[in-house]
Amino acid sequence: MENQHHQTPGHWRITLLWLILTAIVLAAFSAPILLNEVDFPFWWSHCLFIVVFMFAIRYLFFLRHSWLASRQIVKIALFFLCFWGVFYLIDLIHEFQTFTDDDGLNVFLEHLSNAEYSSLSRFIKSEMIFFGTGSVIALGFLAIRFVISVWRWHNLRKA
Repeated sequence: MENQHHQTPGHWRITLLWLILTAIVLAAFSAPILLNEVDFPFWWSHCLFIVVFMFAIRYLFFLRHSWLASRQIVKIALFFLCFWGVFYLIDLIHEFQTFTDDDGLNVFLEHLSNAEYSSLSRFIKSEMIFFGTGSVIALGFLAIRFVISVWRWHNLRKA
């Protein structure tokens, strides 16, 4: 019988590369906020959106090269966790949107000049909406990908 816990030879290299890439993306999109000394109340959402987006994209495209490839029970559990995650992320996006609509970003950007305020507020809104929406979509597709992967494993013996 085929080893159910087989991993591709490059598994750890791909994982390490993706962790480094995720850290670089997170740092790059956090830098403008940190460098402008913004007391940003949405750090949790900001970081979660980026990390979920990056990891969901990784497993969408490289699932067969991951530790999850042959772990059917874990994929089924993650399938259900994806549903909860999608609703949680939507709630975080809504919370951010409500805050920006009601209070605006000037609450924590008022120490900046008009030019800096304008560009940084556009940046923050854009990146939060991009990564928030991207993480919701990627997590939704990842749930579907898990179902397909489990079906393939049981019917074709492939990840």
